[in-house]
Amino acid sequence: MNKLFEQIDLQPFDWVYRRVSERDFQGFYHWHQGCELLFVYRGKGRVIVNQQTYEIKKGMLFFFQPFQLHRVYVEVSPDTPYERSIMHFDPLTLGKNLHVFPGVQVLFTQLQNSVNDLQAFNLDNYFQYISAVCEVFNNSLQTSSWEEQSQLLLLQLLTCIRLNYSGAQQDSSNKNFRAPYYSERIMKWLEDHYMEPFDLGRLAEELHLSKGYVSKIFKRETGSNLTEYITIRRIKQACQLLQLTHKPIELIGESVGFGSTSHFIQMFKKIIGTTPLQFRLSQQMLHKEK
Repeated sequence: MNKLFEQIDLQPFDWVYRRVSERDFQGFYHWHQGCELLFVYRGKGRVIVNQQTYEIKKGMLFFFQPFQLHRVYVEVSPDTPYERSIMHFDPLTLGKNLHVFPGVQVLFTQLQNSVNDLQAFNLDNYFQYISAVCEVFNNSLQTSSWEEQSQLLLLQLLTCIRLNYSGAQQDSSNKNFRAPYYSERIMKWLEDHYMEPFDLGRLAEELHLSKGYVSKIFKRETGSNLTEYITIRRIKQACQLLQLTHKPIELIGESVGFGSTSHFIQMFKKIIGTTPLQFRLSQQMLHKEK
């Protein structure tokens, strides 16, 4: 199994400006401790988040919540490069002054905490503006600290989302929504059943598909196989339980769907890089330091 998880330590702010991939883009399911904003300059593919699939294209801005499982699946070649700017940030640090802008603050709170709202915004109409403010911000890092400028950048990006989001809300009653992708239906089923022993036959039967087609269509639409997705979803839940509860490790492994403690520990270490016990102890140390 390939790497499925990227550990990004919680920092107040981290910035990647106009990174370009022309080959060998390794996308995988992962999550971060803070929020993430992803702006696309060029690219072709899909973003998988909250059991939804969104198209990657010029002008798309994606918002990922803390600890939200997501995957960027890009079809990369020299003719179709993937270019993006990425901002990871601690929402408490960057959002502390948004109370001066109550409308934007409401939107920011909604983006962080909502379950069913949009997390992908087609801001192609604001492409030149967003490109310009990102360039100005990136240049400002050469002469000034990130604290003030990053809050301004967040405000500018949220304002673009707000303008787009308000229009989307007004038009939602008349909008013709697309049919869900098969992969979305599969992920929604797995969200209800990942804690149980996986049964491909049951999944296929309940979705009225053949077993072979379920595996094939999931791979085609998400770029990963079912085993990878189920494993990373179980590990994510295990991380949450290790952080928030005092349950014994063997019970946590069993509760998230692993058949044996040894298999749980093996997969956890392969994906996270530490054993469940080491992860729990490291999280306890972080909380003590705070």
